Amino acid sequence: MSGAASMFQFDYCCSIHAAVQGFAQQPLGRGPAASDIGRHLGVLLDSKDGSDVSFVVGGEAFAAHRAVLAARSPVFKAQLLGSMADAKMPSITLQEIVPVTFKAMLRFMYTDVLPGDEENVDLPTTEAFYQDLLAAVDRFALDRLKLLCAKRLWDDVSVDTVGATLACAETHSCPELKMKCIDFFADEKNFKKAVLTDGFAQLVHKFPSILAELRDKVEGGGA
Repeated sequence: MSGAASMFQFDYCCSIHAAVQGFAQQPLGRGPAASDIGRHLGVLLDSKDGSDVSFVVGGEAFAAHRAVLAARSPVFKAQLLGSMADAKMPSITLQEIVPVTFKAMLRFMYTDVLPGDEENVDLPTTEAFYQDLLAAVDRFALDRLKLLCAKRLWDDVSVDTVGATLACAETHSCPELKMKCIDFFADEKNFKKAVLTDGFAQLVHKFPSILAELRDKVEGGGA
């Protein structure tokens, strides 16, 4: 190999090495941006592009995509992709759920965002709303949203709401929320006020055995 060729090869290799070394030393900043798949799927839901099923709830129609719902809920998977009659129906009517609750549940299945945490979405955030939503997601086996609803109910618990919240936890099998409510009752000051509410009266009417659990907790000093 000639001297010129050797010099060229040396310079070329040095240039490659310097470039690679320089790239390796480049700071990566704050890393990749947060996932935006939820935003994209939210746009898909809003645009109705490619929707292949419609749900009628309380007279309102909601367009959706079978594959998305099936991926999120085993109940919807059986209903929309299985051997059930609904799998072939372009429109499905749902009972025992109100439009605003279904809208919130549907949006979560696309965006994975709890109602109240997403901007520019007109949905209520009251205790009654989250109780209804928890009931709906329990029905459709959306476990993550069920936990988020339970946490939101607990975050907003008070002597006025704890009776209704405990009834909701007992009805829809939320053991952690139930125990937090019972612990709340264990505070004597909370107990004396909460037992005077309509929510508490409805609780013991629906679940009379809960009274013994509360009494044991209060008499045990919360232990």
